[in-house]
Amino acid sequence: MSFCQGFGFEVVMSDKGDVFYHPDLHTHESCITEISNCQLFILIVGGRFGGKYKVDPTKSITNAEYNAAKEAGIPVFTFVKEGVLADHHIYQKNREKDFVSSIDFPSIENQNYAVNIFDFIDLVRGANVNNGFFDFKYARDIHCNLRKQWAGMFFDFLSQRSVSNHLKSTNESIANLSIASKKIEELIKGIYRQVDNAGADDSIHAIDAESNASKFFAIVGSQIDDSNFIPYNLIGELSKNISDKWWEFLLRIKGFELVDHAVSEDGRETRGIFFNPSNNWIADIDGNLNDTEKKSQDKIEASYKAEVSQFLGGYIGG
Repeated sequence: MSFCQGFGFEVVMSDKGDVFYHPDLHTHESCITEISNCQLFILIVGGRFGGKYKVDPTKSITNAEYNAAKEAGIPVFTFVKEGVLADHHIYQKNREKDFVSSIDFPSIENQNYAVNIFDFIDLVRGANVNNGFFDFKYARDIHCNLRKQWAGMFFDFLSQRSVSNHLKSTNESIANLSIASKKIEELIKGIYRQVDNAGADDSIHAIDAESNASKFFAIVGSQIDDSNFIPYNLIGELSKNISDKWWEFLLRIKGFELVDHAVSEDGRETRGIFFNPSNNWIADIDGNLNDTEKKSQDKIEASYKAEVSQFLGGYIGG
C-alpha cells in the first residue's frame, strides 16, 4: 500500500501482505527480518498489547520490531494515544503504591497488560537517542506531525549534503595542493642541480634532513602543549655534534632539564627530562617505569633515531 504518494513512500504492513513470510522462519521472525529493509519506523502505541513475541512472551511483536529498528539505527517516529499517555501519567504517580494493581486504566483494553504497555513507553523515552514522541487523538494528528518531522529530516539531509560537498571540495584541494607541493619540490631540486651541479645533492639532502628532523620536534611539542615548538633556527647548529641519545640532544636546547630523582605519584623513582618554562614532563629516561611510561619513552626514542639522528647525523653532521 502506498503512503503519501507525492513523496514516494511505501508502508510495509504484515496484514496487507507486504512482509515476505520465509517458509523456514516463524512469522514473527519474518516481521523482524523485514525491519532491516525499511528506512523509517513509525511506532504507534495504543491501548492493545498485541501478539506476544514468540522468542520473548513478555514482549509484544511490536516491541520486538521496535528493538530491531533501534539496533539497526533506523529513525523511529513514536506516537502514543492521548488516553494511554494520560493513564501512563497516573501509573507513574502511583507505581510504587500497593493499590496500583487495582487501578482500572480506561485506555487499556486488557488490564493485565497495562504495566507492559507503560513500561514500553518508558523504554522508548529512556533511549539515549531518538527518544522523542508525540501524543495523538486522531489519525490526522499523526499525519500532521509526520509531515513536520520529515520536512525537518529533509532539511537536515540537504544540510549534510552541503557539508559533504564542502568536505569533498576541501579534500580535492588538499590532494591538489599535495601534488603541487611535490611538483614544486622537484622543480626546486632541478634548479639546484642547474645552478650548482656539484653541490646540489648535498643541499637537497640538507633540506630533506631538516624537514624530517622537524617531525621529532613536533612530537616533543605535543608533550609540552606547544604545536609551534619546531626550532628551525637551531637544527643546523644542533646537528653538528649530534648525540645518540634523544634526551642529551634536548638538553642542548634552552628550557630542557634533567631530573635525576623524580618520584611518581605511586612512589616509584625515575629519571627523565623536564621542560621548565611550561612545567611539563617530556619522558622518562630510566628507572622503575610502568608500561605507559615505557611506551612514551619508546615513542620519542624511535622518533629521534628515525628522524633526527639518522637524517641530520647522516646528511648534515656526517
